[in-house]
Amino acid sequence: MRAMGGQLGGLGILNLLLGDGDYMYTYCSTKLAHITRRAPFGEANLSDAEMVVNFVEHTTPDDVVSVLATEPLTDNEEWVRMQPGELLVWREGEILSLIHISEPT
Repeated sequence: MRAMGGQLGGLGILNLLLGDGDYMYTYCSTKLAHITRRAPFGEANLSDAEMVVNFVEHTTPDDVVSVLATEPLTDNEEWVRMQPGELLVWREGEILSLIHISEPT
């Protein structure tokens, strides 16, 4: 995955989400942001619509919910912006590792 991200990233824009059933891999070439929500869940204001989502209605106290997008989807939560060349490995909604992949020269 590390070699592939570096090679493909050198060809142009590549923001990648890849899953194998157990793990999810996210690679940022230009823009990706993520947020992880855990109990106690609250409300989120969507940034592009006048809508509020109350996550208490859609989750259990044991849930871990992570969302990735090119831009933050809510305006009342703190999203983490990935840096170009970062690869994150996820499992069950949690980040297991962060690897910085250098762009090929």
